[in-house]
Amino acid sequence: MMGVRAVLVFAALLLIPGWALLALTDLWRRWEGLQRWIVAVSLSLALYPVGFYLLRLIPGVTLGPYKMGALLLAAALWTGWRLRRVWRELWRLDTLEGLALAVFAATLFTRFWIIRGYPYPAWSDSLHHTLITQLTAMQGRLPLTLEPYEPVPLAMYHLGLYSLSASVMWLAQVPAHTALLWTAQVLNGLCGLGVYFLLDRSVGRWGAIVGAVVAGLLSHQPSYYVNWGRFTQGAAQAVLLVAFGVTWDTLGLWRTPSNRRLLFSLAGSAALLSAAVFLYHFRVAAFYLPLLALAFGVEAWDAWRQQQAKRLVFITGLIAFLGLLLVSPALWEALKVYVARAAAPVDPQFAGDTAAYYAFPLKAIPILGPHPPLLWAAAVALLVGIWRRQAITCLTLAWTALLMLLGYAYLIPWRVLHLTNLGAVVIMLYLPVSLLIGAGAQELLLVLNRKRYPLGTLLVVAGLLLGVARLAGPRLNEVEVQRYFVTSADLAAMAWIRDNTPPDALFAVNTYTWLRSVQHGIDGGYWIPYFTGRRTTAGTMISSLGPRDYALQIVALSELTVQLNETPESAAALRAAGVDYVYVGARRFNAPTAFKLEALQANPALELIYDQDGMRIYRIR
Repeated sequence: MMGVRAVLVFAALLLIPGWALLALTDLWRRWEGLQRWIVAVSLSLALYPVGFYLLRLIPGVTLGPYKMGALLLAAALWTGWRLRRVWRELWRLDTLEGLALAVFAATLFTRFWIIRGYPYPAWSDSLHHTLITQLTAMQGRLPLTLEPYEPVPLAMYHLGLYSLSASVMWLAQVPAHTALLWTAQVLNGLCGLGVYFLLDRSVGRWGAIVGAVVAGLLSHQPSYYVNWGRFTQGAAQAVLLVAFGVTWDTLGLWRTPSNRRLLFSLAGSAALLSAAVFLYHFRVAAFYLPLLALAFGVEAWDAWRQQQAKRLVFITGLIAFLGLLLVSPALWEALKVYVARAAAPVDPQFAGDTAAYYAFPLKAIPILGPHPPLLWAAAVALLVGIWRRQAITCLTLAWTALLMLLGYAYLIPWRVLHLTNLGAVVIMLYLPVSLLIGAGAQELLLVLNRKRYPLGTLLVVAGLLLGVARLAGPRLNEVEVQRYFVTSADLAAMAWIRDNTPPDALFAVNTYTWLRSVQHGIDGGYWIPYFTGRRTTAGTMISSLGPRDYALQIVALSELTVQLNETPESAAALRAAGVDYVYVGARRFNAPTAFKLEALQANPALELIYDQDGMRIYRIR
């Protein structure tokens, strides 16, 4: 769990840059109460990925703990001086905003309570997240490759998260895995900010609170991301709805006369936030663009009827130009690699991967996505919103439909449009579901409160209490223990490896084949590269982004490794391929490919050289 120092570090990282930007532009006057603080946090989150990517354009310039600390201190002093006469106004919140803060605090509490006994990130993606965090902190800038761990270029991979996790690593003085896990859980705990912000500005405060409760406390996702290490997608989604809200506000400037400073300040903020969505996770930008297109369509219809289309086009073009400028250090290289890979013939070695990656049964939606109680609540709220002609309800419905179509884009023959699979869409449906339920609750409240007694308010409060009592409990204990590979026994074995094996040693580890091109470990051995600097047969989850020869090598070594159970001769093949040791972790994910101890023990080519607390390491003779 985080200590006081870490809490102060996150407070500084998430508040100071955003408030400095609001003070510089005077945009804090554009919003009120808690909305200002949400925009400040979101702007802070946006500045790290954009700033670190832009830093790539300046050769030789790096960051570190002292430079980052000095920048934050200078920004804090300047902001305090700039806002010294209005600070009382900034802290003025009403009762419902206080209730919203309590909801956000409770959400953050659940995210850290769930990891209290699990200090190492879970499952497969967490390894490369940790390695890139480590590389970013060591190099003082976003790395270009995964070297020295793997010969994998990172042009096609979104690196925004590591600008923040490396900053936490510097200032909190914690290891990379700790900084990553804390950062991911803080961002996960902020999942309701955008829902609240959008609903508070479009429907009302009670609806905003209901939406925040649904996203943070009642919904299965994104809380469950911690078990998968799904950290980059969660980071982008934490910014998405605030980015949309600010962008929509900016598009709406065509309606009223506005000075040039306001226009450029608001457009710059919208571009900054939108760029951050892309830099945190490239594919989440594909979820975001349809929502922007819908908002533009709504504004374009009104602007055309009022003969203000030119002004709207100018505002839209300004946001787009600034946004493209901010993402340019990542966009063009990523697009070049992506288009080249999409245009290339399907590799016959991995021909079956496409169907396995995109196949996703609809019956899995209420399991991995919103659970049935929330789906039913969203359906009822949708009917209420349509009955009341609620704009945000109709917008959310159209957005959800477009998201589902995006999940089926793989059926189109043009591979360049195969941006994601339906699974990635389903696990982010908590956002539209939260918007629908929040908007529906606000409309129900307005209808019922027409009577003399505040029946609507009573029903909304009762529904919230019932929902929290019935659904929020799992947020405190939704842990899949088998996915948390690293144990204290593994740490002892890692220390032994560092002391007793050569630096270029190669370890065969328990392996699971998700796709033939994507192999990953299923016990503590998967983390050998991070803890010891040695290599493993599994590589990382982004090994397939590397050169084809390297990707094929990982596949071949992994397939030889899983054959150890049934084919003792594969040990000789592994040794011939340069593998020196076999590592068997103390806690293994239950997979059919997991090592069978009796088979390893009976293999004459394997010599047991470490056996302690359920840990075993074999040398291949």
